[in-house]
Amino acid sequence: MKLVAEGKQSAPEASKSLGIGESTLYKWIDQLKPGDEKDSKSIKVNDELKRLLSEVIELKKKLALAEEHREILKKAAAYFAAQTL
Repeated sequence: MKLVAEGKQSAPEASKSLGIGESTLYKWIDQLKPGDEKDSKSIKVNDELKRLLSEVIELKKKLALAEEHREILKKAAAYFAAQTL
């Protein structure tokens, strides 16, 4: 990886000698890059994960409330059905 990053060997040559795919090699090379670009990407990913997690929590609360309302309506329907007989 270091040979490719430093330009001493081509990616196809290095991937053949290591027995891995070129795309895997390029991913590894990206991981060797300095932190600025990587950090901004990881911050964006972390922000997106936090947003999605809060959305999941909110949706679970709404689902629980909807299920509770459904149970109340089922009981009310059963009650009124029994009253009409």
